[in-house]
Amino acid sequence: MQPTNQGELSGSVARRPLDVEDYLDIARRHRSWILAPAFAGLVIAVVTAFLWPDSYRASGMIRVVPPKVPNRLIQTNISEAMTQRVASIYQDIQSRGTLTNLIQTHNLYPDDRKRLPMEDVVEKMRSAIDVGQIAGMRRSDSGAAFRVSFSYPDKRIAQKVCSDLISRFIDLSLSARSSQSLITTEFFRDQLESAKAEIDEIDRRLTALRVRNAGQTPDQADGLINRINSLESTVQSINSSLNRVNQEKLQLETNLRFLRDQATAAVKGEPAGAGAGSRAGGAPRVDPRLAQIESEIARLESSLALLRENYKEGHPDVQRAQSYLDAKRRQWEDMRREIEAGSLAGPPASAAAAASAERRVPVELSRSIAQVQSALQAKDMEMEDLNRQMRATQDRIREIQARLEASPATQQEYIQLMRDRKLIEDRYNELATKANVSAMATDLENRKQSETLEILEQPIMPTDPYAPNRQVIILGGLFIGMAIGVALATGRELKDTSLKNLKDVRAYTKLTVLGSIPLLENDFIVRRRRRLGWLAWAASFLLGVLLMAGSVVYYYTAQT
Repeated sequence: MQPTNQGELSGSVARRPLDVEDYLDIARRHRSWILAPAFAGLVIAVVTAFLWPDSYRASGMIRVVPPKVPNRLIQTNISEAMTQRVASIYQDIQSRGTLTNLIQTHNLYPDDRKRLPMEDVVEKMRSAIDVGQIAGMRRSDSGAAFRVSFSYPDKRIAQKVCSDLISRFIDLSLSARSSQSLITTEFFRDQLESAKAEIDEIDRRLTALRVRNAGQTPDQADGLINRINSLESTVQSINSSLNRVNQEKLQLETNLRFLRDQATAAVKGEPAGAGAGSRAGGAPRVDPRLAQIESEIARLESSLALLRENYKEGHPDVQRAQSYLDAKRRQWEDMRREIEAGSLAGPPASAAAAASAERRVPVELSRSIAQVQSALQAKDMEMEDLNRQMRATQDRIREIQARLEASPATQQEYIQLMRDRKLIEDRYNELATKANVSAMATDLENRKQSETLEILEQPIMPTDPYAPNRQVIILGGLFIGMAIGVALATGRELKDTSLKNLKDVRAYTKLTVLGSIPLLENDFIVRRRRRLGWLAWAASFLLGVLLMAGSVVYYYTAQT
C-alpha cells in the first residue's frame, strides 16, 4: 500500500498509541541517526580520554607538635588557633608572588606560560594545590595532622613541588610565630619604657616640689614631726640635767658652808669637832669625801632615771649606769665605815698627835674648800651650757612647727603626684611581669621548643594518575552520543506525518484494508543507495577507529 499524507488528519485526529513493534520499527527506520551520534560520541570520548594528559597527585602529612614547656608554666604570645594559623599560611602560599616563584623555580607549565598570561598560569597552579581540613582540632590539641597535596602531569615534579610546599608551611609557621611573639615582646618593652619615663617625670616633679617647699610635703612632715618629738625628748633630757645640776649645786653649796664653818672654828682655836658641833646643833660632822661621793651618787641616780625613761631595763646603757651606781654606793659604804673606825680610834691618841692634827686641819680645809668652789664653778658653767642648749632646742622646735603650718596647697599637689605615681607604678609592675613572661615565650619560640609543625609523612612519587578517569569519560561520551541520536530520531519521527504501515491506515482512515501493494523502486537505484550508505559508514567507522587507535598509541608512546 502506498503511504499517504496525514497532514489533513493530524489537526483533528490524535496519534494512536505506540507499542513495542512500533518502537522497533522506528529504531529500524532511524538507525543511522541513532548509531551515528553514538559512534561519534564514542570516538570523541576515546580521543579526549587518551589525549588528556595524566595528572599525578603527590601528598604529604604535617602534624602539630605540642610545646616542650607546658603553657601553664610559660604562657605563649600566640593568640590564634592552629586552624586559623594554617589558613593564614595557606593564604600566604597561594599569594601571587609565592606561586610565581614556585613556577619559575620548578619550571612549571612551560607550554601554558608561552600562550597564557602569568595570572592564568598562577590561577591554574592555585587550583592544583590542596590543603586538607583539620577537623575538630582545638588550640591545644597535640598530634593533630593535616595533608598537603599538589597535582601535576609530571609525577617527579609533583613530588618536588609538594615537598617544597610542606617546607614552606613549616618555615612560614616558625617565622610567623617568632615574628608575632617578638612583636608582642617589643610592645611590652615599649610600654614598660614609657611607664618608666612617666615615673621618672613624676619623681622629678616630686623632687622639685620638695626642694621648693622644704618641710611642707606630707612625707617630710612626718620626718619633721619625728624631729619635733626628738627635740622634745632632748628638752626633757636637758631639764633633767638642769635639775640634777641644781641638786648637785645645792649639795656643793651646803658642803662649802660646812667647810667654811670648820675653817672658822679652826682659826679660833676650837676643836674641829666642837666648833662644828656647836654650830650644827650637835649634828655629827660630815666628811667632804663622803659628800663628794654622795653628790656623784645623786648625779648617777638622776642619769639612770633619765635613761630608764627612754630605754628598757635590759638596755646596755641602763645596765652600765646601774653597775656604776652600785659601785659608787659600795665605795660610799666602805668610806663611811673607814671614817667611823678612825673616829673611834681618835681619843686614845696622844696630845702631841692631836696638836699636830689641829695644825693640819686648816690646810686640808683650804684644799677642800678650793675643790668645792671649783666644783661649783663647773656646775655654773654646765648649767649655763644646758640653758643655752635649751634655748637653741626650743628655737628649733618653733622653726619646725612654723614649717608644718605652711599652706595646704603644697600638700594637695604632693598627694596628687603621689597618687599618680602609685597608679603608674602599679602599671609598671604589671607591665614588667608581662614583659618578662613575653620575653621567655619569645626565647622559647627562638629555641623552637613551642608548638611547631613537623613532617609526619614525606611526599612520595605517585605511581598511578588520579585523573582523568578514562572509563567514565568513554562511557559518558557513548551515552551522550546515544542520547543525542535518540533525540534526533524522535524529532524526525514527530516531524514525519506520513502513514507508515497498515496500523496507521486502519487507525487514521477508518477503512477496511483488503490488501497492500509494496513500494516498487528501481533496483539500480536501490543498490546504488545501499553502496553509498555502506561506503559512508565504512569510511566513518574506519576514520573513527583510526582516531581512537591514534590517541591510544599517542598516550602509551608519551608514557614511555
